[in-house]
Amino acid sequence: MKPLLFLLLLNLLQAAPSPGDVPSVGAQVFIEPGQTPAEVDHWFSLLEDHGFRYARIRMFGTHMQREDGSWDFSLYDTAFESARRHHIRLFATLFPPTDELTDVGGFKFPYDHAHLEEVGRYVDQVVGHFKDAAALDTWVLQNEPGTGLLSVKETPLSREIRAQWEQSQPRRERDGYLEADFSDQRFLVYYTSWYLDWLSHRVQRLDPVHGRHINPHQVLSTLPEYDFRALLPLLTSMGLSLHYSWHFGCFTRPEYPLGVSMMTGVIAAQSAPLPFWVTEFQGGNVTASGNTVLCPTADEVTQSIWTAVGAGASGLMFWTLNPRRAVREAGEWALLNFLDEPSDRMLAAEAVARCLQSRPDLFSDAVPAPSRVSILYDPQALWVQRLNAQAQPDSRNEGRGKDAVVRSMAAAYGAVTTLGIVPEVTSLDRFDFSHPEGKVAILPHIICVSASWYPRLRAFVEGGGTLVWTGLTGFYDEKMRCAYPGGGPLQDVFGAQLLEWKAVGDDASVGASLKTHLWKGYLRPSSARTLLSDADGVYATENNFGKGKAVWLPSAVDLGCRYDAPDALTAFYGTILKDKELVPVRFVTPAPGVLMRTLVSGRNLVTILVNKSGAEASVLLETAAKAPAIVFRSAAGTVSGHTVTLGPEETLVLSWKR
Repeated sequence: MKPLLFLLLLNLLQAAPSPGDVPSVGAQVFIEPGQTPAEVDHWFSLLEDHGFRYARIRMFGTHMQREDGSWDFSLYDTAFESARRHHIRLFATLFPPTDELTDVGGFKFPYDHAHLEEVGRYVDQVVGHFKDAAALDTWVLQNEPGTGLLSVKETPLSREIRAQWEQSQPRRERDGYLEADFSDQRFLVYYTSWYLDWLSHRVQRLDPVHGRHINPHQVLSTLPEYDFRALLPLLTSMGLSLHYSWHFGCFTRPEYPLGVSMMTGVIAAQSAPLPFWVTEFQGGNVTASGNTVLCPTADEVTQSIWTAVGAGASGLMFWTLNPRRAVREAGEWALLNFLDEPSDRMLAAEAVARCLQSRPDLFSDAVPAPSRVSILYDPQALWVQRLNAQAQPDSRNEGRGKDAVVRSMAAAYGAVTTLGIVPEVTSLDRFDFSHPEGKVAILPHIICVSASWYPRLRAFVEGGGTLVWTGLTGFYDEKMRCAYPGGGPLQDVFGAQLLEWKAVGDDASVGASLKTHLWKGYLRPSSARTLLSDADGVYATENNFGKGKAVWLPSAVDLGCRYDAPDALTAFYGTILKDKELVPVRFVTPAPGVLMRTLVSGRNLVTILVNKSGAEASVLLETAAKAPAIVFRSAAGTVSGHTVTLGPEETLVLSWKR
């Protein structure tokens, strides 16, 4: 058996949930000096009393290590014992000594070998002491790995590791045209994996029994920093942090469930076959921290837990249960009020937890219904976009900002979900190109596509798949060379050549209803049929190639339509998807503002609906299943046959017999 496959199978055995497990709800119990044992025990008793089965604890090295080098674990011993007493399973986050006043999230890399050894001594002490604790479930190797930067901040240790890494890299031979140097970015990916590998092995040496986990944050920004294939053998589960106040800059507030769905979908695709968690989700109000000042509503808590469940999450944990008392983040983020009473948010989370626990027949083995629609990206495109945005800052034009690619993906994702079809969101290297017949692959404004993918994309269409390119997809190859002189790399597949792009601002239309942002692309068809054109030229084509077809619309319509003409963008994708059997339940007609996810559980389907339209919504569902039963509703939603009516902000969960 190959070593990588063996490690993944071993991790799956370690991480496999017990029979009858359902998605769980938990919260961070924030432990800090000054708390009494009675306070700590009260918090764990509240978790137990309200149906929470998990908690997360940050294992502050500064709280345990004394100035003389000795260790005092008593504060955390109290927490572990309270967790055991109240039947709470713990995710223990390793957090080596750091400056608590300025380093809220923890350092991402050690500074030098001395610091690395200091981290090692911390791991040895903490893991060695708590590895036999009855309440321990999983070690979180590092809180929120990922820097959001374009390169590694140089330190003595990083210089040494980089020198070793460079020795292993193949020599680059220039083959004519200039090519971009992505060595800084590639080393950042390597260095992230190197440090997590070091931590994982240090933990496993002491504790080979309990789980190992990480929780990437700012997922849509830090995504290209992770080599998931290298990370999965180190872990037993994957996670992510999702905070409205930190991580949802690509979404408006009514789109937050859409953001939860998309970001959990990204992690689900990258973590497979390991289970994944929402390791952190915003529990309460912010004042001094966060990019966006808000407090989640009870409805938003309900929506987000169910959306994560619909994406296949093993559970969701809130940051935090109790508010931190001192300095940065003091008095923020909590599910409890200042009198240690459950907030409306905690009561909403309890209602979901109780529902999940009451229906193991539906939720213990439920998995997301497979979707035959995928939004694909090349991680290199995210680097290229950020490099361009850094070189030429342009705050006026979204299409030239650092998030232009992921915002385009979000626009396409929103348009397709309005049809009742939740697309998979995955990188080209994790996409299953096999058995392409009936599959749809959408690349929305993915400005860099490595040339190595062209043969597989060609074979995908030839074998029966549908390929959709929009915006400036494929503008660059992996060397950051423009790929379109000569008409484009896949012109036989698309049956057309690209003539040029013209900058047209934000008021330009493509056809009668589609809006474009900044750029309009002009095509010259050869074998393709014209879909959109006017006196100035051809803007979109469709071409049969082998058993499949390829649709090309080289204008930035995803960004252009997202807020100015969303119905037109939905109609565009709807035309491509209308005659395909893609999901077991979908909307008969588009349902703007309503998000739907479906789980498969044995002979049952479980459909989760969230209404963010701002008004009552009535939707007709298309499915071969019989009339559903209501499993959960947050308001007074009703079902009549296959017609579902939801109030504003309502979440409704249905079960169907297949």
